[in-house]
Amino acid sequence: PTFHEVQLQLTKNPKSPTDSVGSVAWLAEGISIEDSQDQLRSELQHLPNPMSTRQEVKISEKRQKLSARIEKFHSDGEAFLKGLEIDGTFTPQDDPTFCGKEEEEEGDREFWDDDEGDWEAPEEEVEELASELMSIWMPSSIGSAKLTELGLDDLLKEERELWIGQANDCLDQLRTDLGDKAMLYQQNFRTANSTREGTRTKKELQKVVARVNKHVRCYQRARQVILRPEPDVDAAEKYQEILPEDLAVSKEVTGENRFGQGSSKLAWFWMMGGKHSQLNVQGGGLMEEFYRINWLKARARRDRWKEEVSLVRHEMLWTCLWFEHHKNMWEKRALQSSEPGKEAYAKKQMGLWSDFAKKARLMFLGKQVDCA
Repeated sequence: PTFHEVQLQLTKNPKSPTDSVGSVAWLAEGISIEDSQDQLRSELQHLPNPMSTRQEVKISEKRQKLSARIEKFHSDGEAFLKGLEIDGTFTPQDDPTFCGKEEEEEGDREFWDDDEGDWEAPEEEVEELASELMSIWMPSSIGSAKLTELGLDDLLKEERELWIGQANDCLDQLRTDLGDKAMLYQQNFRTANSTREGTRTKKELQKVVARVNKHVRCYQRARQVILRPEPDVDAAEKYQEILPEDLAVSKEVTGENRFGQGSSKLAWFWMMGGKHSQLNVQGGGLMEEFYRINWLKARARRDRWKEEVSLVRHEMLWTCLWFEHHKNMWEKRALQSSEPGKEAYAKKQMGLWSDFAKKARLMFLGKQVDCA
């Protein structure tokens, strides 16, 4: 289920008591705030150091808005946490592997464009702890033991369900962007006829990579919460770790004649959900083309493996018959030989090939093709 489907289901059938009405919306706001914090941290990474005055003004405005949202979130949370005091804070730690400098999106570009008129820096200085680094008092950050003592374990269950929906959304968007990345590389970048066209395609690819890294960071946050309360083998198997090599351009699309296609396969999240995940391609376009290529290549590998299995089973039979042929040939020579030395050598060879035939039949028992 998606995030909004989970939110709707929990709103209609809440897991929390009747005195905690509105907890689902409160938890959803907390997840949205964490996404906004991640977006602001990402924007700060591709700004120059030191920043210009206009950029500092814009960052200060965003931090103030985000800080106000966090303060309101904590204020509303007092009704659900029953006055629980939260000791200590933490600084969000993103995986540096997926925090590279990213290209600006169209919306971000408008945000940083210079406007006419004079700009003034804010009079108030930024707080010591920036809003993008503030901790969010979510039930998962408090701990299941303390929540159970206060009878608030239902909040933790609701948050976990919402994060599961968030993880599903991230994986779905990740598959879409990776498919677009592969098709852009194949159809536009490799076939570019000019430097201008190649540069434009590179810009598009950089934007796709930025979205991919954003989805991976969001998925990692969701996965940490899903696996945090208690060890869940099914959840750990379903929501696995995403490695950098899983995000590479699909060789099925870009390397048609490469070596080693017989053992290649897509990353685990492409097969997640079975046929419903792979065949639910809305609107066609690049994703439909991506799945079509991978499906055709997978069918070709299956047919080739079936052919190889048939050949190997026949080769097992042919090997046994070859050993039997040599045994019969030396047996015939032993009967026809008139000299003792030649007869002894022929019997020795007959025994050798007979042993080969026995070992082969034993090793290939139940595997070789039946001799009609």
